[in-house]
Amino acid sequence: MAARGWGRRSPGFPAPEPRHITRVRGVGVYDVPVENLGAPIVSFEGFDAGRPAGRIVATSGGFDPIHPGHISSLQASAGFGDVVVAIVNGDAFLRAKKGRSFQDLETRCLIVSAVRGVDYVVPFEIDADLTVREALRGLRPDVFTKGGDRVDAQSIPEWDVCQELGIEVVTGVGADKQWSSSWFLNAWSQATR
Repeated sequence: MAARGWGRRSPGFPAPEPRHITRVRGVGVYDVPVENLGAPIVSFEGFDAGRPAGRIVATSGGFDPIHPGHISSLQASAGFGDVVVAIVNGDAFLRAKKGRSFQDLETRCLIVSAVRGVDYVVPFEIDADLTVREALRGLRPDVFTKGGDRVDAQSIPEWDVCQELGIEVVTGVGADKQWSSSWFLNAWSQATR
């Protein structure tokens, strides 16, 4: 059986030009092969070059650290289309939101790639932009799903871009909010003082 992971190139996905962290071995910059994690980690250009057929569902998050709520939302997103693309927010997003990242973008992408139901992972970061508006413009999915407490135009900053591009927004995807990365990190921080 062939190894799966960063060293594997998906059919139709040519290696994009070198760019920051949006590329992964074979299709990117990381030297250490990691096997058997699952979904390919690709750039926007790589995704577009081999754009799969069917209804594309995008979802996004920092996933830092990933918890059961994230996993349930990622897996439930598969029920709204044929292909699930997980957009993983970059480290700058987490620094702005929480002061620092607990896990770096590479690690979070690897973990998300292993979640059942995720077909592609796209690392995403634009300095001074805490949204995935531009990611949605680049991917042009049919559906954008959000879980937890992201429910409307007030709590989903990408709502306007979804309306502009005709992307269906589906909220309340996955388990009810029972977990929060911030809660875990705060409890951990308190325990280590």
